Amino acid sequence: MANCMVTGGFGFVGRHLVKMLLERGDRVTVFDVVPGSPFLEDIKGEFNARVGDLANMAHLVEAVRENQIETIYHVGAAIPPLTERDPSLAFNANVLGTQNILEVARLLGVKSVIFASTQSSYSDGDAFIPMDYPQRPGTFYGMTKVCGERMGEAYWRHFGVNFRGVRYCIVNGPGRGGVNPGQFVVWTLQMAALKRPFKVFVEPDAEVASIYVKDAAKALIDLNEADEAGLRYRVYPIMGYTVTARQLVDVAKKYVPEADLTFRVNEDMMKKVRSLNLARRMDIEPAMKDWGFKPEYDLDASMRDYVAQCASHRDLLDYAIPEF
Repeated sequence: MANCMVTGGFGFVGRHLVKMLLERGDRVTVFDVVPGSPFLEDIKGEFNARVGDLANMAHLVEAVRENQIETIYHVGAAIPPLTERDPSLAFNANVLGTQNILEVARLLGVKSVIFASTQSSYSDGDAFIPMDYPQRPGTFYGMTKVCGERMGEAYWRHFGVNFRGVRYCIVNGPGRGGVNPGQFVVWTLQMAALKRPFKVFVEPDAEVASIYVKDAAKALIDLNEADEAGLRYRVYPIMGYTVTARQLVDVAKKYVPEADLTFRVNEDMMKKVRSLNLARRMDIEPAMKDWGFKPEYDLDASMRDYVAQCASHRDLLDYAIPEF
């Protein structure tokens, strides 16, 4: 049993991580700028919640000290499109916030800091991104995450802070919020599971690399538990599968034959899909070899879980989405 803190624990990946940690018997403190999540309402008595700002050092010191935190899972961050409209917010939340996390870990002797980074740390490149490929992000979000990675490595080298991280591709799962080009993965499967019509706004052959949210959350726990002697890197790319929009429609109709899914291409979103190179695959061999990363959810398993989650939590997942 460990004392863990999850920054952004009321967010998409965070709330799945909170549940997994509680199921393991860990004590959990959620640190977030919002006071709660309807997705965790039924278990809110099982964890501590602290409303705070990552950019405020005092908030973090109080939360870590009062709860005797041993491991910080740092998944809280400002994300696009907000980061692209407000670079100052991106810096304060993602750069200053991460530096504060690392400094608190150094000062208070936190055993581990587990960091969520992103494939957006790359911009150019071919279909495959090798482990040593240069990170030259083209977005403010990607820039802040690269900065977080380098700071974490520096705190590990200079101060012995046990910093480890993963680079996510698009994380998909029921209830993911936001409006971004890769969101068609979520909405195609979620709307089908809810038996609601949806017009897929990209071309049928538009492809993205993705990972199911439960695999994304579990990877953070697995990396934290990995033997230090086996780690060659501080940050590891991970992904689950690549999928085209047509394959999404096909798997959705496989499990929900009556699903009303059609295509209505939005050229602006297609341009963004192309510019972000969402189809590129990162090299996950190091993660598989060094700490046993092995995603449990392929596309079929993901769709089956969408169906199950939408059936049991329809009140939370059946909400209006924008049209393009």
